[in-house]
Amino acid sequence: MKQRTDPLVGLKISDKLTLVEKIGRGGMGTVYKARHEILERDFAVKILRSDMRKDPVVVERFKREARAASRLEHPNVVYISDFDQLSDGRFYIVMEYIPGQSLRDVIQEEGPLAIDRACKILMQVADALDYAHERGVIHRDLKSENIFITNRRDMERVKILDFGLAKLVSDALDLQSITSEGQIFGTPETMAPEQIASIKVDHRVDLYALGVLTYEILLAKPPFSGPMLQVLMAHKKQPVPRPSSERSDIPTALDDLVIRSMEKEPADRYSRAAEMQMVYQQVINDLSRRSSDRSVFSMERGRSKSFVQIPAQESAPQEKEWLRRQFNEFVLEVAEHLRDRDFGSTKLTQQLATILELEEQVTSLRSERAIYVNKYDSLEHSGRLRSSKLRHAIISLNLELKSLHASGNEDQITTDVKFQLMELEKRLAKVVSMQETDEKELETRIARLNSKAEELEYEIARGNESILQMVEEARETVGNSSTLKTAYSQLDEMKKRLKKLEFSHK
Repeated sequence: MKQRTDPLVGLKISDKLTLVEKIGRGGMGTVYKARHEILERDFAVKILRSDMRKDPVVVERFKREARAASRLEHPNVVYISDFDQLSDGRFYIVMEYIPGQSLRDVIQEEGPLAIDRACKILMQVADALDYAHERGVIHRDLKSENIFITNRRDMERVKILDFGLAKLVSDALDLQSITSEGQIFGTPETMAPEQIASIKVDHRVDLYALGVLTYEILLAKPPFSGPMLQVLMAHKKQPVPRPSSERSDIPTALDDLVIRSMEKEPADRYSRAAEMQMVYQQVINDLSRRSSDRSVFSMERGRSKSFVQIPAQESAPQEKEWLRRQFNEFVLEVAEHLRDRDFGSTKLTQQLATILELEEQVTSLRSERAIYVNKYDSLEHSGRLRSSKLRHAIISLNLELKSLHASGNEDQITTDVKFQLMELEKRLAKVVSMQETDEKELETRIARLNSKAEELEYEIARGNESILQMVEEARETVGNSSTLKTAYSQLDEMKKRLKKLEFSHK
């Protein structure tokens, strides 16, 4: 059976954008990938469903999405570049095109995420929400489907989209005036009790949803599920289950965050998303500190060496990689001790010196990379501000031009507005082009530094293998040195643990 072709694919809108393909469909509209002729880049275009175009409530919500989201310029929020109507009256919004996949898809594919990874994602979501709330914008339908994950410079970046249910606190028109009494609008699994009751809401509905999202990302399921009515009643009346009751490695801080953010009364929740962001950051800091504290030995290289007991085996997924790093570090410590006591061969001393030199080079490369990463972040920020001002100016002029057309005014004023609009679009195209060129140059430099560091790290790994062999060959020469005998004993214990972990992860 021949597949039906979407009639809108190939349509040219605004004289600049051509719809290339359909990439998604939501409750209010269909999303298309579009190509901009002047800017020569891809955008996403969300078009209101044809069967809803005459519904004044839906149209007002669609307009509200455009107005609300166009005010937001944040690295973790999808920006709006334009909005208008098709010839048949349907509204559309032109948005930033985001390659990647939704957080919901990531969770479905991978299951519960590691604690540190989850917190890094949630921190970005909290930061974006706090930014939006400060500007009077409430999302009102925050969920994993509305969060996209994209990778940039080996980092996961969050992009929140679909502010279709946003409520402008500063807007004189309260959303309740365009919502039928008793109508529930949102996603049941993430709705706060006050949303379910259809009473006036504030930014704390987003904090409730962020608590739900925290639970979902840690356990790969929402706190309440089942038939819609059952889920709604659970949000209103049932206590929130503690995530740690199903996953033992969840820190108490995240347990408490979920419980507090999902309190039935808004006043009992956090007052702002920034407070939740601090909790996520603290959890990351605690995990990092515990990792660094799990040291196999209590000395630094080149200082007096005092070998200590290896910590007990942990069940964390990162244990294998951590133990491998510690094992390599420990081998170097033993080798240095052999060198200091004139055990081992001359080749051992030379190999140690080579590895230390390579490690210094890697450290230097990492420092240089950090400088370029900071430059990239600064360039990205400044470019976003410049393009934001131009986009807002273009939107304003487009609205002015449409107003002049509607009034039948085709005089010199209209011509002047068209000329200004054309000049602004040319300037935006130039800014975007220069931004992309500068970013690509920095990305190339960063990639080269990464590649060089990886080459050196490979050489270090091979050197570590060579040193391990020489350390083993020197085992019979240590005589009565109790310190070295203890070191070799601990080395053997670490080998056993590594083999056990490798076997258990097969």
